[in-house]
Amino acid sequence: MPITIEEVLNRGFTAWTKNLKISVPFILSVIIIGIIWIAYMLLFVAAVVPSVAPLMADPVMGDIIEAITPHIMYLGGGFAILLIISSLIEVFFTAGAIGMAKDVALTGRTSYEEMIDSGKAHFFNYFLLQILFYLIILAGVVFVLPGILQVGDLTNPDAIMQNLLVLGAGFLLWIIYGIAVSIILAVSYYALVVDNLGPIQALKTGYRFFLNNKAAVVILWLLTIVVVVALNSLSSLFASFEYLSIIWSIISTVLSVVVIPAVFTLWWTFLYMGKTGRDVRDPKNIDDRKTTEPESTE
Repeated sequence: MPITIEEVLNRGFTAWTKNLKISVPFILSVIIIGIIWIAYMLLFVAAVVPSVAPLMADPVMGDIIEAITPHIMYLGGGFAILLIISSLIEVFFTAGAIGMAKDVALTGRTSYEEMIDSGKAHFFNYFLLQILFYLIILAGVVFVLPGILQVGDLTNPDAIMQNLLVLGAGFLLWIIYGIAVSIILAVSYYALVVDNLGPIQALKTGYRFFLNNKAAVVILWLLTIVVVVALNSLSSLFASFEYLSIIWSIISTVLSVVVIPAVFTLWWTFLYMGKTGRDVRDPKNIDDRKTTEPESTE
């Protein structure tokens, strides 16, 4: 019998409490990407300082900008390269985490070796799938084009104001389109890793899965949005209280890096596997079998 959404949520969270190591990929991703960006900024500052330092005795903004300008091209190029590297690192660890979640679904346990193996096996296809997903979202620009063509000169504020309704409607349709795509293709990333698919096959599988499991996908997607909105709302609520703000920033960081990505990865993986005929183990039953298993005697 296919798994229900209630079972997905219960088993997924319980599985996380018994396999906290599934949070490690997300922690490593944040740490490594953070170190890379900090190192990049330090290198840029070190490169710019010799040109700017002599001007600081009598600072003139025009001279400072002129001294920095030759480095802007390198800054932009480095920024673009680091974006790609950061994306590849994030993809590697996310694919590794999905592989770990698959292990947990099948056996109730996982390992760091699975994180490395799954990351290596799937990160390139996962990266290509991510690019395809963004291109599909970008295709929604067609909703804005009529407004842009009607405006003609985008540097003319009067023309923009006269066609603001058309432009606004176009952007609204683009947002709705993007939300629809993100829901319909939500499980594509998990299908890619779980079933070892290519990017195109993963998109097709995600689409077919949505058609057969609309309610479950929408519920889990909405739960994702509710969690994000709740975190942001609490951050705004505590912002006016100095000490509470500091405490909440620590808590929200831990939740955002350690807990939420791991739990949602388990939930989406369990949903996909459970709804496609795989036996998703109940972590409670696995522990029960271990405790009730008779001891062997010589």
